[in-house]
Amino acid sequence: MPMSDALPERGLNPQNAPNALTARRAVRDDPPDSASGGGFAPFEPPRRARGGGAGWQRWQMGSLDPRDTAPEAPASLLPAEPAPPPIDFAALDAMREGARKEGYAQGYTQGQTQGYGDGHREGYSRGLEAARNEAAQLQALATNFRGALASVDDQVARALVTLALDVARQLVRTTVAADPSVLLPAVRELLASEPALQGSPSVLLHPDDVALVETHLRGELEAAGWAVRPDPAVARGGCIASAASGERDATLATRWTRVVKALGRDDPWEPPHD
Repeated sequence: MPMSDALPERGLNPQNAPNALTARRAVRDDPPDSASGGGFAPFEPPRRARGGGAGWQRWQMGSLDPRDTAPEAPASLLPAEPAPPPIDFAALDAMREGARKEGYAQGYTQGQTQGYGDGHREGYSRGLEAARNEAAQLQALATNFRGALASVDDQVARALVTLALDVARQLVRTTVAADPSVLLPAVRELLASEPALQGSPSVLLHPDDVALVETHLRGELEAAGWAVRPDPAVARGGCIASAASGERDATLATRWTRVVKALGRDDPWEPPHD
């Protein structure tokens, strides 16, 4: 409700209403000293908007903090801000150079550590691969060496056996030439062999050995019914038993073949002449 309408209810004279309103407005525009001295601000009722409008302005409660109502000090009384210090370009350059050196040192250390680790791993991998290759080569060499050694052993063994056979061959020949009586055990072996030959058995001898056999074995030959016949095809020191039922060869060449076959060889009695 407008303030002018409430004046008659408070017992005021309508003629004095403008003066009272003027005084009330003066009170609102000029607050008492107590408010400026730090007291509470007086209550302001809503007032009609100026310009003859019919609206009302929103009332807002004033701050209760005395510091908000304290007057601001004039700018001339505030302390002046100190002037910024001069820029030390030498110090900036020194800081920049120190940062560069520190970064370089850190990068160098990090790169050296990383490079050492990478180099160590790469070197270890290459060394391991080289060691494996060397081991494989050594293994192949050892295998070849064993094969070569076995081959050499076999060659040496064969050479020794060949040499032994050559010596034996010469020894037999020398013995037969020096002592023809070595033929007698071979003739006796033929006479005692089983099964006995049937059908006019006879012993074929080299002509130079006939007298020797007849002298030492005449009685045995006659008891067995064997005859002695010379045969130039039979070498000295050997003999052949022949009958209608078959033959039995006891020549030196045949007996030599039996011996060398037992040794796994096939060396002939008469070696090839170069």
